[in-house]
Amino acid sequence: MNYNVSQQKEIAQYAVEHDNNYKATGEKYGISYQQVAAWVRKYKKSQAKPTKKAEEVSQPRQESQPNMLDVLSRKDPVLEAQLHEVKKRLGLL
Repeated sequence: MNYNVSQQKEIAQYAVEHDNNYKATGEKYGISYQQVAAWVRKYKKSQAKPTKKAEEVSQPRQESQPNMLDVLSRKDPVLEAQLHEVKKRLGLL
């Protein structure tokens, strides 16, 4: 049987609330010990996301990557050379 994300979360919460008893949880829901353990690891990882520090929240985020317009407006020197060569062969230059 396939379980959606909310069902997996519910099963993982049940296991955690019952002292990480993966065997009993697996028997209750008809799934393997290993599957319960995997979902619990995934659940715990999602619950342990770090919170932002106060100074990170108050300061505007610096863009580390250029925006799409900047990227698209750049000229590629290799393509420019190829275009120049084609124009030369066609007699356009």
